[in-house]
Amino acid sequence: MKKTLLILIMFMSTALVSQTLPNKIIVGYWHNWGYTPNIVYLAEIPEVYDVINIAFASPTVVFGSTMEFTPDAGIYPNVSDFVNEVAYLQNQGKKVVISIGGANHPVYLLTPDDVQDFVFSMSMIIDTYGFDGIDIDLEGGSISLDTGDNDFRYPTTPKIVNLIDAITQLTDLYPNMMLSTAPETAYVQGGYSTYAGIWGAYLPLIHALRDRWTYVHVQHYNTGSMYGRDGVSYNPPSADFHVAMADMLLAGFNVNVYVNNIFFEPLAPEQMAIGLPASTSAAGSGYTEPEIVHTALDYIILGITFGGQYQLANPDGYTNFRGLMTWSINWDINNNLEFSNSHRPYLDNLMGVSVFEENLPNSDLKLFNYPNPFNPTTEIRFQISEFSESESVEITIYNLKSQKVKTLPVILSGIEGSVIWNGTDDSNKPVSSGIYLYKLKSGNTEVSKKMLLLK
Repeated sequence: MKKTLLILIMFMSTALVSQTLPNKIIVGYWHNWGYTPNIVYLAEIPEVYDVINIAFASPTVVFGSTMEFTPDAGIYPNVSDFVNEVAYLQNQGKKVVISIGGANHPVYLLTPDDVQDFVFSMSMIIDTYGFDGIDIDLEGGSISLDTGDNDFRYPTTPKIVNLIDAITQLTDLYPNMMLSTAPETAYVQGGYSTYAGIWGAYLPLIHALRDRWTYVHVQHYNTGSMYGRDGVSYNPPSADFHVAMADMLLAGFNVNVYVNNIFFEPLAPEQMAIGLPASTSAAGSGYTEPEIVHTALDYIILGITFGGQYQLANPDGYTNFRGLMTWSINWDINNNLEFSNSHRPYLDNLMGVSVFEENLPNSDLKLFNYPNPFNPTTEIRFQISEFSESESVEITIYNLKSQKVKTLPVILSGIEGSVIWNGTDDSNKPVSSGIYLYKLKSGNTEVSKKMLLLK
């Protein structure tokens, strides 16, 4: 009977519509409960969030495999209101994803029948509410290694093998489905030194589905010190910790290094994000000041060093690194939107989205370039204050070694101006792909920004 129902689903379900996500995203979890710390309606979620993970779908019984989800009656007495607001967010270009598990809802898939129960129930949830995909946030023993399971490439633990099978079936059923996961560091980076129990237990799942992940956002919180791929232990919530943990999946790392030492191949940079708490109250530990996060991201994405101990495997950085996840939207709102208000402008500026209306603190100059990334030409535009109009204006291009590449002639019209850079140096020779800094100087004031030349 179950097989018949699954066949019917495959013929009756409408494949999820493929929509493009921005190059740099912010993902946030939404609380489907009316407490701690607030009630937030989906339609009230700040526009800066690109993906909303609904927390959580859970098993109908403890350690079960049949999943259920119902909007909290205290927030949405009428289920249709929830469905309509999911559609409202999607019409704004957002993705709304159902997250499974959480810390308090373990899911066990021990048999083939459990796999079919899971696939059938999750497909019903997706179809009922119109979700764009699934986020896997399983803890509490849902994913752990049995004794003797010692190679992530060939797992033998039934609940891991069956979960891989179930997610494979679902992504086959919905070819355009988003798929993400939010493991704790012990389940991923912890596999460097120990591969047993929960340590490294997500690696078989990540490896088996590596071509199906939209992105992976490991939780860089509620964790102690962890080894980087260089064998050095790093402490959260430092910039070194965030860079080292991200680079484990960006560059790959050796698993169970003291025993069988098997290399875990890297994910694509666009499949990688970092998970952070939105405030000190959102998690037991791991809150990181925005400036420290940006210092880490400058190194991860742009290769701009900050003098830390960890050395990025790719010194030029990973320009396609996807962005940030937070637990949670509710806690962000509770904390006066510090997370989204700090990190959205930073990520947008990386992609050249900044406009003249952007406020640059402590500066009379405003500056951006478009397109960014570019090949081979970009326009640098700027605005200066009226009382600086009589000052000379200079724009200079530098490489990441602070070596001057080219000084550009400025065309000034009142307080606004622009200049074209065609990717050449002062000798009119084309420069190589990479990150460049462009500095605007007017009088005693300077502003610099980053841009990416891709060939």
